[in-house]
Amino acid sequence: MAGTDWYRHAACAGQDHLDWFDVDCNLQQTLAICNKCDVKQACLSTAVKHRMVEGVWGGLYGKRLIAMVDEHRSNDATLDDAA
Repeated sequence: MAGTDWYRHAACAGQDHLDWFDVDCNLQQTLAICNKCDVKQACLSTAVKHRMVEGVWGGLYGKRLIAMVDEHRSNDATLDDAA
């Protein structure tokens, strides 16, 4: 799916998005929705690509999400250095 077209198919579409950004609020419920989502990977890819580390993206949040974004950023820097 191109761009953010995946969002229309997300399990969280139509949900209160504050739950995805206030992870202390309903974290277990939010993760349960993410875990059954058909577009979880596209969601996570969007967060990593755009370096979005706040909230829950593709079932990840906090340190795990930050680590994924940092790893992607490191890979980008390595590719830039090789060019």
